[in-house]
Amino acid sequence: MRILFGIFFLIYYFPVAGVAFAEYTEPGNTTDNMVLIPAGKFKMGCNKLGPRHGAPEHVVHLDAFMIDKYEVTNKRYEQIEPDHELRRSILSHCDDCPVTKISWYEAVDYCYLTGKTLPTEAQWEKAAGSGDGCSFPWGNEFNPNAHQARGGLKLRDNTKPVGSFPPNNNGIHDMAGNVWEWVSDWYALGYHFSEFLHNPKGPSSGVMKVRRGGSWSDSIKAMATGYRDWSYPLSRGFNDIGFRCVINIKIKKADGLSTQD
Repeated sequence: MRILFGIFFLIYYFPVAGVAFAEYTEPGNTTDNMVLIPAGKFKMGCNKLGPRHGAPEHVVHLDAFMIDKYEVTNKRYEQIEPDHELRRSILSHCDDCPVTKISWYEAVDYCYLTGKTLPTEAQWEKAAGSGDGCSFPWGNEFNPNAHQARGGLKLRDNTKPVGSFPPNNNGIHDMAGNVWEWVSDWYALGYHFSEFLHNPKGPSSGVMKVRRGGSWSDSIKAMATGYRDWSYPLSRGFNDIGFRCVINIKIKKADGLSTQD
């Protein structure tokens, strides 16, 4: 495992910038199609979005982690849960489309069974953006003709296969405007500062779970990297919520990379 982490550290330490598209291929190993996000501080949130959806802005420090380059697909999910094929969403139906119509708990189970975990809100936002939660994964403006993502369609269309849009500066695809993505945190109004903001995990309990990234069916504003919304975690009826997974890692001075979880 350490050899694999070392290989991916060398490959992904520097962001894959300037690449227009990438062909999605099914991963063969746990760390295939994952990107390393180095440890460090970043500014999280966006005051313009208000306390329900992104305020207050605050500084967070995260340890290094790896995150899936693509949203989990129907095909990949059904290798673990084959019964899902019978209830694929008609709005995200192709093999390489992001899996939807799954509960938060089912997303957690999938990540666990593949040796990973759901990202925290902070991990998701750091991977999605550039430290400005008011901007999009690609920059400050959304141009619907520039093939950056899709938003504001209000269920008039459907999802696209993962990897259909250019990667962000971290080499990660579809962080906005394909489907919402479950993250691990419970939702609360505003951000909780009850713990030191080093690897924050949000409230210890709640009713709703946070989703991030917006979808093709929601407002353009929802695609901002600092925008947060919420849904009931037991429901598997959402046509526009998917997920991706992470691996938490730490760097040992002598031994290189090793898993935290």
